[in-house]
Formats: sequence, structure tokens, C-alpha cells
Amino acid sequence: MSKQKVLLIDIHQPFAHYRDPKIIQDDYIPTLNLPPATTIAGMISYLIDRQLNTEFKIGVVGSYKNKVIEFIRGENRDFIGDYEKLLNKEKKRIKKNKLEQSLEYGEFYNYHKKRYGNRIMNFEILQNVDLKIFLSTENNDLVKSALEKPNKYLSLGRKEDFIIPKNKGESFVKEVEIETKFIKSKKDAIKNEYLFKNTYIPVDIKSDKSRNIIDNGVLYALPKTYKDLNAQKKDRVMKYEHYIYLDNTGAYIYDIEANIYQNQNKDGHIENIVFTWL
Repeated sequence: MSKQKVLLIDIHQPFAHYRDPKIIQDDYIPTLNLPPATTIAGMISYLIDRQLNTEFKIGVVGSYKNKVIEFIRGENRDFIGDYEKLLNKEKKRIKKNKLEQSLEYGEFYNYHKKRYGNRIMNFEILQNVDLKIFLSTENNDLVKSALEKPNKYLSLGRKEDFIIPKNKGESFVKEVEIETKFIKSKKDAIKNEYLFKNTYIPVDIKSDKSRNIIDNGVLYALPKTYKDLNAQKKDRVMKYEHYIYLDNTGAYIYDIEANIYQNQNKDGHIENIVFTWL
């Protein structure tokens, strides 16, 4: 058993969509129930101008009130590729015939758009999202200072999924103490009220040891980090791991190392918020 100081980012989002990078942008786009580690790390890295190039330790616990379906108009999947082929074909025609005419991009776009038309894209949206993000880096003071007085527009998910402090008038972030403990048995978990809920737990799907975790939730393959932390966005390659998502019902998981944060809720009751590092 050990104790350590970490950062707690306590936020609210009126609405949010956390895209699963393995899901193709098709006519129906589901959302993850919680943001993965790379989404959170991306927001922090953007805020501090990528001044840290080491992996973050991230844990997340969160819930939402509703999940709804909205829609937008979009192009068909092959629209841009076929449009570029059409332009290249016209460029070659002009060059081959040594014509002096210029390529009217707008006219070709309108012509191509009429041929393809639009499609309706449906996507899931979470409403009234509350997140507790636990964070530990090689320089917590740098991250804490940036979050106390952010100089950039902060969002989590899409650009429009802005964040605000959970409690009005407070900062996004504070330093808290967590306790790390190995939960030996289900009896130990129940006795001490170590209930995992509204969180992700990393699992090794090939290990029998993970069976008591996998049977309690939904299995996802989610991005954990990037192979090269210094790579530009267009060149980043994600590393994936398997996670179990536990909803508000929760489960008493055992044979696992867990982090426990004692949180005081509105009625003054102390509750254990239990999570693992992603």
C-alpha cells in the first residue's frame, strides 16, 4: 500500500462525442462512453505546447445523463478521391492539348457535387458528461499551472465538445492524494467498498487472470499511446491495448492493483473512487 500526490481534473461537458478510431466514418458513428487515454493526453499536450515528451499516467472515471442521436449532411465516402481524379484528368487534358485555359476548380466541384449529392450521417452524442481525470506526469506543476489559467480553448472529443470546471467558480485542476492498494479477493473489495464503476480497466485477453474482469463489462481495443511521442499529428502511429468498460452498475474486481481516491460528495459522505492507470 502506498500514497502519492496526483492531479485531479474535474470537468463537465454539456455534450461530447468520443470517436473510436477503429470505427470508419460511415452513416452511423457510435461514441465511446469515456475518452481514451490518447484523447486526454492530446488535450493536455495541446495546452502545454507539447513541452513533455514522456508518457502520461492517466486514469478516468465518468458518467453521462443521456445518449442521443444527431445527424449532419456529409459527402459520400469516395467523394474527395473521385474529385481529385477528375481534376488530375482535366489537368492532363489541358497540358496535352497545350491549351491556355485555366482550371476552374469551383465549377468542377459544383459539377461533381451534383453527381454525388449528399448523405446523412448519424452519430451518437453524450449529454451532461461529468469526468474525473487523474493525471501524473514528470512535471505536474507545469500541467497544473497551465490548467489553472488556460490560455487556449479546451475541448475533449471534437473541437465543439468544450469543457468547463465541474463546480462553478473553481479551477479545472487540483492536487489530491490517492492510495494504491492490491485488492486480493472479492471479499476484500466488498468489505472496503472498492467498487469499480464508470471507468476503463486494462486487461490481457490471453491471461486467465483477467477472466474475473472481462466477464463484468464491455471489451474494447483502445489507443493507449503513440509509438513516437515526438511525431507530427499526420505521422502518429497509435499503440492499442484491450480495456473493459464498466458502467454505473460497477463490479467488485479483485486480484488487481487499484488506485483509490476518497471523494466527499454533496451530502458530505465519503465515497471511494476506484480506478487503474490506463
